[in-house]
Amino acid sequence: QARYANATYVAASKVGGLETVERELMGLYKSSQKSAAFAAFLENPMISRDEKTKYVASMDKLSPITRNLLITMAGNARLNELPKVATTFSQLMKAKRGEVEAQIISASELSAAELKEV
Repeated sequence: QARYANATYVAASKVGGLETVERELMGLYKSSQKSAAFAAFLENPMISRDEKTKYVASMDKLSPITRNLLITMAGNARLNELPKVATTFSQLMKAKRGEVEAQIISASELSAAELKEV
């Protein structure tokens, strides 16, 4: 999945579409988590590569970069990895923005002011 995420990151950065692609991938990720039908479509090996490719190619509301990613993944029978690709892409975007995830452990509960400061 890192290969797909990295290639998509490079392609999106070349056209200035990183935020758009991130938003679309996270939307697809959320759909895969909330919609049993969409998750089944991604996971079902009985649906042919051609059928999956035709379906994702018809997703006109997606940017060309995201649509090309889905077409490539469908052609390689890797659509089941879409949630992982979306997560990896999101991590690349966080690194670009300089964001770091942290977990704070405190001996006592933090006040509202302390939480806001963090």
